[in-house]
Amino acid sequence: MASTKNYWKSEAELNSNDPAIQKLRNNEFVSELPVDQFLGNKETLDNTSTNRRDFLKFVGFSTAAATLAACEGPVIKTIPYVVQPEEIIPGIANFYATSIANGFDFASVLVKTAEGRPIKIESNREAAYFSGANARVHASVLSLYDSARIQGPSLKGAPVSWADLDKAVIDQLNATKASGQKVVLLTQSYASPSTAALIAQLQAVYPQVVHVAYDAVSKEAALAAYERVYGQRALADYDFSKADVIVSVGADFLGDWQGGGYAAGYAQGRVPSQGRMSRHYQVESLMSLSGANADYRLPATNAEQKRILAALFSGLSGTSLAVELTEAQQKMVDAMVSDLRKVGSAGVIVSGLEDVDAQLLVL
Repeated sequence: MASTKNYWKSEAELNSNDPAIQKLRNNEFVSELPVDQFLGNKETLDNTSTNRRDFLKFVGFSTAAATLAACEGPVIKTIPYVVQPEEIIPGIANFYATSIANGFDFASVLVKTAEGRPIKIESNREAAYFSGANARVHASVLSLYDSARIQGPSLKGAPVSWADLDKAVIDQLNATKASGQKVVLLTQSYASPSTAALIAQLQAVYPQVVHVAYDAVSKEAALAAYERVYGQRALADYDFSKADVIVSVGADFLGDWQGGGYAAGYAQGRVPSQGRMSRHYQVESLMSLSGANADYRLPATNAEQKRILAALFSGLSGTSLAVELTEAQQKMVDAMVSDLRKVGSAGVIVSGLEDVDAQLLVL
């Protein structure tokens, strides 16, 4: 059905006999467009013999010429091998098995190389340990091509050669040894026995050297708790493929918790078609990858997570602890205690809280 409504832009349009309104209605543009200013002389354009087809030819040719001129680049000549290495075939990638340890990122990896240049890092599924690599490990190949990375040694902000740096460091070490002053060797945490042996050799020659390990994201609480229980400063490792019940309190183990790499084992324990489906409880303050995959998730602050851990310990050990919990938190704790008791040694509790007492409860 056609609309019978009429619309006006102004009150003047109500008077249809107004000559000004009639002129505006018949003229689309209020003022004449200055065609002669951007097309040149109007009379010349009217008298020209160039047709539309010739005009399009000229425009097409000029556009193509400008495009080709802009795309011209330097000529790079490829020089073939005089004696081609046996292991390198141009166009075919080579893979090398190695390991990476950067901070708390540990992984056994395969490095894909193209004619000697690393181009991709993949998880080494055949490795016995740390066969899963997290996102930071996969992205670490980009650091090899970072133009802003340190290219060599520097002394007081100025680049120097390795020989000059060694001489300056040795002179300072000898001077501090003679004067009895302390020297601090600052490093990040490492898991290399060779590095530990080198530092021990340095301290044997220069006893004034004190080694300090510092990490921007620290795992000091987990390290201290493990050392107190097992006598060795290390991080606990977990095989989630063998767990029937998983309780995580503040630990995003499917993300980058303790270097990551636990997603593969977690997935192996959750295959319903093979009769495996672990039950996953997640208690955390913010949504994480682990929380998004959990069967039961409970939001809680760090202080509340500590109380939940204490209540969980009380329920499993049979001790009586007065812990103040909300109704939802108590319901979750009761369910976790019940499931953990049913599966026995097939249950696991992990925590990402930076608190030694909290870490002691989960070991």
